[in-house]
Amino acid sequence: MARLRYFGRSLLASLDRSSYACPNCGCSGKTVDRKYVITQLRRCQRCKLLYRTPIDPSTLNHHFYQSEYSQGFTTDLPSDAELHSLLARNFLATEKDYTNYLSVLTSLGLAPGSRVFDFGCSWGYGSHQLQRYGYRVSAYEISRPRSQYAKDRLGIDMVADIAAAKNDLRNQFDCFFSAHVLEHIPRPSDAFGLAWPLLKRGGIFVSFTPNGSAAHRARSKDWSLLWGEVHPNFIDECFMDEQFRSSPRAVTSSTTYQLRLPSEAAMITCGPLDGGELVFAARKTGDNW
Repeated sequence: MARLRYFGRSLLASLDRSSYACPNCGCSGKTVDRKYVITQLRRCQRCKLLYRTPIDPSTLNHHFYQSEYSQGFTTDLPSDAELHSLLARNFLATEKDYTNYLSVLTSLGLAPGSRVFDFGCSWGYGSHQLQRYGYRVSAYEISRPRSQYAKDRLGIDMVADIAAAKNDLRNQFDCFFSAHVLEHIPRPSDAFGLAWPLLKRGGIFVSFTPNGSAAHRARSKDWSLLWGEVHPNFIDECFMDEQFRSSPRAVTSSTTYQLRLPSEAAMITCGPLDGGELVFAARKTGDNW
């Protein structure tokens, strides 16, 4: 039923030419992939984002993540017994084990005691592991039930008003962290515009996303399955390089979970880009990313 609703919504939207403009910057894009007759993956000619068309109405995102979005472990709130078991082993050997993510943060020089903002934390499984490692964590989640669960059951410091946070929490964080969030939000640049005010000078933006790179496409037969209704954006190194061109930045993929940042405003590749997960980091050296 959900797939039929999505198909019907896409069919109707396909009649509106504005639904083919880049949701991030409004520019036009060129088709690089297509599926299910109607849907296409386009590359924005200005900001370089890979985005799915027809794009969704701006009002749909909030409703979707409040009432429709379901991704198993990622979104399902555990029972008391399930949560007790997960906490007892600190999520080790589960699909939300953050061992590799912690490896990236430590390779970037973020020691225990660093302050981390976890953007899009779902019900707090990742924030808990970051906190357990020794980071001082604040977090935000768009879904009210999942946000409340993270606060009440895992003791996470949850930010309720994300707009106010840009002023209330300005220059307070060593790291702005997001794991599998940028591919969901209508305008990824909104997340970048939130990260920069929150980060201290010298702070680090870190993201993990499904990998839209050409290297991954050449290697994986499942590449086209990674964009669609739930993932309207497909993040790759070309988009991130364009967005953070004024910052020291680095990229790799899930073939390695180690990053180092250059001292100058350039991008370096720290490992092969053919893995299924794109790993990106940039350092704040100025007021604009």
